[in-house]
Amino acid sequence: MHPGIQLLLEIGASRLDLLLTGKVLTDQGRVATVVLESGWSSEQLRHVITDRPLPDPVRTSVGAIIAARLRAAQAYPPPATAADHHDAPPWDEPYASATTERSSTGAAARTVTEALTYRALVECAGCGVPATAPGEDLCPACLGWPLCRTCPGPTPRRAHPDGDGRCRTCASV
Repeated sequence: MHPGIQLLLEIGASRLDLLLTGKVLTDQGRVATVVLESGWSSEQLRHVITDRPLPDPVRTSVGAIIAARLRAAQAYPPPATAADHHDAPPWDEPYASATTERSSTGAAARTVTEALTYRALVECAGCGVPATAPGEDLCPACLGWPLCRTCPGPTPRRAHPDGDGRCRTCASV
């Protein structure tokens, strides 16, 4: 059995509202296994999946919400990555003078890495996707925002209803 499937079964046994079965368990368990193999610990991944309550009401499925939480975790390096290397110099010791000259750059890079690593994974309270509209706890789709009238391609973004019918990206061009 994949370690991710085992983890999801353990989570489901302790939190029946998060219990997955069948194909959803198999599919999300494989994703969880990949996340675990990338360096996330089972405790960290359990935290990502169980720390936030499910939206009320659930407008999608619990499987979709867990899938969104796993995708969000995959988007970031495991939390231990930044913590393990936080105090390590960015260069080898023979280059100590370069390290001294660029210490502010190294500190800034570590700060950005830590911010990305420990950033809260905010998800839509309606559907569970890992994104919300600015200042809202729902995504633009759950808020019913109209599609952008100028976005190219098959998947246009959503435009703020108080705007000119264009998303922020199209409006900035």
